[in-house]
Amino acid sequence: MDHEILVKEFRQTIRALKQKNGPISLFMLKAFEYDVTDWNLIVSAPAYDNLMLKAALIDLVTVLNKHLSQAIRRKIIRSTILKTTDPFVKEINQVFKVTNSVKYVHSSVISGIYLEKAIIFESHPNKHKGS
Repeated sequence: MDHEILVKEFRQTIRALKQKNGPISLFMLKAFEYDVTDWNLIVSAPAYDNLMLKAALIDLVTVLNKHLSQAIRRKIIRSTILKTTDPFVKEINQVFKVTNSVKYVHSSVISGIYLEKAIIFESHPNKHKGS
């Protein structure tokens, strides 16, 4: 899949998600295993912190379905929502500060999790209390 198309569609999706739910602490794609054609979408946002996981996932998937093409949606084999207080989110946000750009990560270990390949679209500390 062409990364330019992937980035463009996810940028539009992030804008829509921010309009609907406010700030995003982390929005990234992590390659699933060693297959760089399938992705795990990882999202962390203050708006999701107080929701039950099912409600947060329904909200996220609704936005994804509305703003991503079917071809890109097929490449997302898992969607993960993490609390803004999660150690992985905190460490990613300390190491990578990404806003209005894209950061490609290769062969890194963050909070004990190996990132063979990842694309970070948004990564910045939560400015709300508790961060």
